[in-house]
Amino acid sequence: MITMIFTLPVGNALRVFVAPPEGAVYWRVLRRTDDAFTGADDAGAVVVADGCTDSMVPDFTGLVNGITYFYRDYAWNGSTWIDPGVSQSGTPAASYQGDTIDPQSLVRERIGLGMAVEVQRGTLKPASGAIPVLTAPFALANGVSFPVISVHMENTGPANRAIGEMMTGYIGDVLDAGITETDGWFARTVLKVVGVSLNSDERIAMRMAILRIIQANLPVFADAGLLEVEFSQVDTEQFTENNAPLYLTEGTFSCLSPAFVQDAAPAIESVPVTITTP
Repeated sequence: MITMIFTLPVGNALRVFVAPPEGAVYWRVLRRTDDAFTGADDAGAVVVADGCTDSMVPDFTGLVNGITYFYRDYAWNGSTWIDPGVSQSGTPAASYQGDTIDPQSLVRERIGLGMAVEVQRGTLKPASGAIPVLTAPFALANGVSFPVISVHMENTGPANRAIGEMMTGYIGDVLDAGITETDGWFARTVLKVVGVSLNSDERIAMRMAILRIIQANLPVFADAGLLEVEFSQVDTEQFTENNAPLYLTEGTFSCLSPAFVQDAAPAIESVPVTITTP
């Protein structure tokens, strides 16, 4: 018989758990949108699994969120199909949430705030009165004024993996409040922090200001979950691609941070127990 149907947080997917009767060789799992099964060869049902010997059967084909589906398993004992006589139902739904910090957005915000302080202190004196901080390379921005800074995503991907991909522990009391489940990984993110000026001396001041801002924000980055922060800088020039020579200070920002989705699993209300005697 089907003991439980679990709704996957991603939506449009269910897991069907089967406990076949003693003597079953394999089993067939059928699905309908009503509880009107006519047998193992029901022409109006979708065959979710056939010739199956697994206790967990995934179903993610053709499911629509919010629609209730009925499932019944039929066990083959070598000569006939055994009908359990009861069905179980499940309703797929998307309940996952992703609330992790985006390193690019945070670094851009903190550099922008820091640059406002540097301008107020007079260490940098842009003609416009402000230094814009973009999220795309400066050459792609229309009407950009110099000096300017861009914080561009270079790459991000899994750095550390773990069995089960469980990023956090249980939150709340398991029996009363349910379980917060997380799936994902720790990501290594690399950002390009590029400051551009029309003046080589201003570039030096901007390079040092960016470095100060990154260093001063290390506690903020740590509190936000950005770990193992590293930052390096190099100066370059562009003399041919623009109407005026550009002086660049290119920084590489690297960090390790959690990247995951989470979902609150329902509370455990009961655990079925079957007692068998010889």
